Amino acid sequence: MVRTLRCFDQVVAPSNLWAAWREFERGKRRRPDVAAFGLDAERHVLALAGALNAGTWRPAGYRLLRVRDPKRRLVSAAPVRDRVVHRALYRVVAPWWDRSFIAHSYACIEGRGAHRALLTFRRRCRRYGYVLGLDMARYFYRIDRERLRGLLSRRLPEPGIRRLVDRILESGSGLYRRPEVVSWLGWSGPGEPGRGLPIGNLTSQWWANVYLDGLDHHVCRELRVAYQRYMDDVHLFGDDPGELLRWRDEVAEWLQRERGLELKDPEARPISTRGAVSYLGYRVTPHRMWLGPKARGRLPAHLRRRLRDPARAGQVVRSFAAAWVFGG
Repeated sequence: MVRTLRCFDQVVAPSNLWAAWREFERGKRRRPDVAAFGLDAERHVLALAGALNAGTWRPAGYRLLRVRDPKRRLVSAAPVRDRVVHRALYRVVAPWWDRSFIAHSYACIEGRGAHRALLTFRRRCRRYGYVLGLDMARYFYRIDRERLRGLLSRRLPEPGIRRLVDRILESGSGLYRRPEVVSWLGWSGPGEPGRGLPIGNLTSQWWANVYLDGLDHHVCRELRVAYQRYMDDVHLFGDDPGELLRWRDEVAEWLQRERGLELKDPEARPISTRGAVSYLGYRVTPHRMWLGPKARGRLPAHLRRRLRDPARAGQVVRSFAAAWVFGG
């Protein structure tokens, strides 16, 4: 039986929108667009509540940011008003939905994250002789919005919530078919119609987890293999390389059939856990972890950006501490 949630009134309540705004503004108050919204935040929040209740809210366009980190990515920045709506939806629905995720899905889930994923990865490297890493080709760019809409509507049947989800989903339609975007990303042709989520939305990160939740349950219940996932980075563990290759092919078949996705490297091979394995920017052995060369190269620029904002100084210190401990 599929569990459903009816929560439209809770999502669009002024109190929830206000809480979403306060969460969103944290650490961003010096940004001009956030400061402008904050000057008359009460009026903006009440206007948002009225538009959402009346069904007249429409997402505005995105500001596109071209990023090299080191590969090219396109970050889509929604206006503050829209991001408050995204967070209002997320803060009501995600805690309820996330309870159905497996224990070893780590990205964008409260109380988990990269450090817990790294510790689990190292523990499994101690237990198993081989690990097989898989990731999806152009994952965010190739998510099928119609399939995602079906996954969401099964558990969120209220007309108001479905209308809100549809408008957020379609706010990025056509984004990856624009000539300037295709040129920047270095593709040979435009993205497929009906596919892609804007990278940068809180809802996109959460929905990207929802989209692969079915794979998590398939691998854990049907294949019964030691497994963990961080967004579209999937890792399988075992002691028999041949068995890992069979699981790789089953994962590839499921992704193509159920989600319309392909593996970036369909011929990926298991590697021994006795040596150093790259994972989430770290090099990991059964007994030690340290920052990998790409992460070390990006660290100075990352820290300079963070230190420009005094509100983020604590986060910088924690990042340094984590890197020191893991590198132990």
